[in-house]
Amino acid sequence: MLMKLSQKCRIVVLACLGVAAQVVPAPAQTNNSYPMLMSVRPAAAVIGQTTEHELSARYSLEGATQVLVAGEGVSGEVVPPLEEKKPEEKPEAEKRGKRGRRGKKPDQPKLKMKFTVAADAVPGVRDFRVITPKGASTVGQLVVARDGLFVETGDNNTAAKAQMIGIPATVCGAIEAAEDLDYFKFHVEAGQGLVFHVRSQRLLNRLHDMQSRVDPMITLKSAAGMTLAASDNYYAGDPLLAYTFEQAGDYLLEVRDVRYQGNADWTYSIEINNRPFVTQADPPAVRPGIESRVALVGFNLPADATAVVNLPADAKRGLCWVSPLVGASHANEFAVLATDLPLVTEVAGDNNTVAGALPIAAPCVICGRIESPSDQDCFSFTAKAGEKLSFDVVARRGWSGLDPFLRILNAQGAAVSEADDSTHERILNADSWLENWTAPADGTYAIEIRDLHLRGGKEFVYAIEVTRSVPYFTLELDTDKTLLAPGTNGVFYVRAVRKNGFVGEVALAVEGLPPGVTAFCGRILANGRYPDACIILQAAGDAPPGAANIRVTGTALHVVEGGEPLRLSAVAQPLQEYYSPGGGRGNYPVELHTVSVAEPMDILSVKASAAAIDLKPGGTQRIDVTIERAEGFKGNVTLDVLYQHIEQPYGHSLPKGVSIDGAASKTLLSGDESQGFLTLKADADAPAIERQLIPVMAHVSINFVMKLTFVAEPVYLSVAMPAKAP
Repeated sequence: MLMKLSQKCRIVVLACLGVAAQVVPAPAQTNNSYPMLMSVRPAAAVIGQTTEHELSARYSLEGATQVLVAGEGVSGEVVPPLEEKKPEEKPEAEKRGKRGRRGKKPDQPKLKMKFTVAADAVPGVRDFRVITPKGASTVGQLVVARDGLFVETGDNNTAAKAQMIGIPATVCGAIEAAEDLDYFKFHVEAGQGLVFHVRSQRLLNRLHDMQSRVDPMITLKSAAGMTLAASDNYYAGDPLLAYTFEQAGDYLLEVRDVRYQGNADWTYSIEINNRPFVTQADPPAVRPGIESRVALVGFNLPADATAVVNLPADAKRGLCWVSPLVGASHANEFAVLATDLPLVTEVAGDNNTVAGALPIAAPCVICGRIESPSDQDCFSFTAKAGEKLSFDVVARRGWSGLDPFLRILNAQGAAVSEADDSTHERILNADSWLENWTAPADGTYAIEIRDLHLRGGKEFVYAIEVTRSVPYFTLELDTDKTLLAPGTNGVFYVRAVRKNGFVGEVALAVEGLPPGVTAFCGRILANGRYPDACIILQAAGDAPPGAANIRVTGTALHVVEGGEPLRLSAVAQPLQEYYSPGGGRGNYPVELHTVSVAEPMDILSVKASAAAIDLKPGGTQRIDVTIERAEGFKGNVTLDVLYQHIEQPYGHSLPKGVSIDGAASKTLLSGDESQGFLTLKADADAPAIERQLIPVMAHVSINFVMKLTFVAEPVYLSVAMPAKAP
């Protein structure tokens, strides 16, 4: 792994990544890292039951007190360790270091915990995290299932040693080592149809520091070992298999990694049952507050199967997961698009060409299906020259089989624009998104959609949101947790993604802070170099230990020429950072941003020499920075006002025209060093700005990518107006 490379190798790697070769301090490997959750075993909990699980992490889970679970109907608790005979108590002064920092504690990478799932809980996957004396952990994932748990036990690596399970079942285990094969035996009656739904690779996508991923595969075999069916990739890298057994008897399920690799944290949950399994709804979009009957696509379904989806009127717009009744029981969870826009459904007939295109009017959501190989669907609309429209395809994000390819055609059938893959919340996906398309002339145009690989079938459903391009913005939080100790400050960044002509300033606010914590919210500047702002959190000296999930919102005014300003708002999406193979830093959307108040860490305080900085265009100002180290901590500390990795900013709240003068700064503090300085400089043409909040940060490395961040009290930076020429 890159975090274990020597200093010399690290310089070579940076050079290969296109970064100027320089001496990069090796990570200090702090003893105070927050826990990075790697797996929970078993990976599933059952509706209506309380089950015990073992949590595995990098860095210690010692002293964990609280479990936070996203959504409703699932709660978690820490199982206290068995009481051990304690040694004779030492005086408190010997147990604690300076200002309460404890000496290094024994590593505890595993933790017993319980999950309780309510009888009315919705099945699916929940984010969770634990709170420890070192703060909030990273996010883990738990499957909420319906059927009884069968947990892999003992040696089941051969067919002869297959573990017997009952049907229906939720089978949980792990592909623990290279060439590991897990076998499970079960009995079926003649004509019984079962669905095998595997969650494994998808349970790893939020892991902080997983350098390789499982690629699971399942195989059905007869009792004699004959292969009957197999499945590899269906939901991303996870298998889904439906099979009808012609003869009664015992059968085998084999689970392995496609490459015969293994890892103790490569857990899996396999739901096996004979209930209807829904993969898609048709149409895939519904109106909240209105009962919608949809046709069902999937397995073990009756002919012409339908279900009623009834989202509450206040349901979140966008993709959501539902589990309506199918017959007498609830279906598995599947995706629908919640929208307030008028719905247009593809009708039977030939709409494969511009001549046969189904007329639509913006705004609307088009619902359809690529029914067969080489099928393409066309929908016509009229537009005036300069009119701006956006076309967002929702297919693969809802696990449709479609890999959409979108084109806008003119009346003669010639393509004027096209779109393939897109990025949502920093994640690249296969759905097409053509935003802010501008009509080149008055006329009739057509939307054409097909599968990129010219495939088709009943599972190739889609929805296309067709909207007029109005100004708006979205917000992203980097990262998903803020770690505090009493009397200290923390920081996180908020990034605005501006759309369709919105260029204005965004004001930020925070809700749900834990007791004793105050927020100082920066603003995302209209003319900033980067669309970022920071929020500094300050824990009072008497802030009690604890944690809470916060909500960050942004508001803005968009100036409309000759009209009333538009009031815009957004709720920020938390993004968890992760250590990607090769040493990069990535982000993945999660449900929770957690603020924790816990024990003191490596740095007890950061002090900046000024709370206000006034720069003149072309001028500089030095900020002296003093850190207070915890007793015994001699690791490297780096000072900064940007949050960056390999010189790529992930948080940059400096105003346009202002930067750090690295040659005139002392940013690396080693050993016992406690004092450094940062020099800010303003370009000669730097625009004027008043009181922009910036963080003066001290970073301690956890590994090559992750770091603990400590921050001084809020610092406000202003740039004066340029002096007028005489």
